[in-house]
Amino acid sequence: MMRARAGKAWLVAGTLAMGTVPGVVRAEPVSAVPEAPGDSASPRGTGTTVVVLPVRLSGELPPGTDAEVRGLLETNLAQEGLELTDADAGVAAECDAACRSATAGRLSAAFLVQADVVGSEDEYSVTVTLFDGTTGQPLAPFEAECSICGFVEVRDMVRLRAMDARAEIVRRAREMETTTEVKPPPPVTDEPRPRSPLLSAGWALVGAGAGATLGGVVLMSMHKQSAGCATNPRGGECVPLRYTTLPAGAALLGAGVAVTVAGVIMVLRGRRKSARPPSQARVRSHGAGLALRF
Repeated sequence: MMRARAGKAWLVAGTLAMGTVPGVVRAEPVSAVPEAPGDSASPRGTGTTVVVLPVRLSGELPPGTDAEVRGLLETNLAQEGLELTDADAGVAAECDAACRSATAGRLSAAFLVQADVVGSEDEYSVTVTLFDGTTGQPLAPFEAECSICGFVEVRDMVRLRAMDARAEIVRRAREMETTTEVKPPPPVTDEPRPRSPLLSAGWALVGAGAGATLGGVVLMSMHKQSAGCATNPRGGECVPLRYTTLPAGAALLGAGVAVTVAGVIMVLRGRRKSARPPSQARVRSHGAGLALRF
């Protein structure tokens, strides 16, 4: 019984000792944008095309590092609606801004991504750079490094930096969608309809009729009013004079009223014609047939 317990204690101590291998990792914290609850289940696609450029390797790295890093990069980028495409066969790893811009133009891509891995014994650094597809210039480098570590840590750094690049692409793509929203066309306004000549003529008649009516009223009110007296050639008192303006006032009043009524009728008909659409037409029946009226 005591031997079994002692053996078990030695087993636990050995396990703890194996877990304390002197490995110091200096990796930057993950800067990927955390997804809101439910986003991973139904992410909103961006429909953005991304070109994956050839991986750039330098230093002491195990065989197959190129394919493994590229696979990790593509696996962690191909999410949230991003469409990945490989660069042309003739594009080298050392591709300048003009080369990147031309490659993105041929493949109709908005962004490019390239991974750099540098290794030296037990020290490694990983950089995943995001490039603009129009200019080919770098937008955001995502870097990480570790010391006294192995290739397992390199895989983790590539995965995390690829997630950072993916979050940045999604953010920029959504900003581009917001700024390029199509503005609604301006409202179509009806062309101003031409003013009917009946309006001008009608208002002129209304003004003339009102003046004549007022003059007729004034003349009628002056009828039988005293107009002074005339000098009597025979001497004596003067002969009183009075205005006789009733006939003229009545005639002027009647004419003024008639002209005013005619002007009002013309104004009303002119307003109806101005409010009627130009293409509107009316058909009226007459005793001799039909008449088309616009």
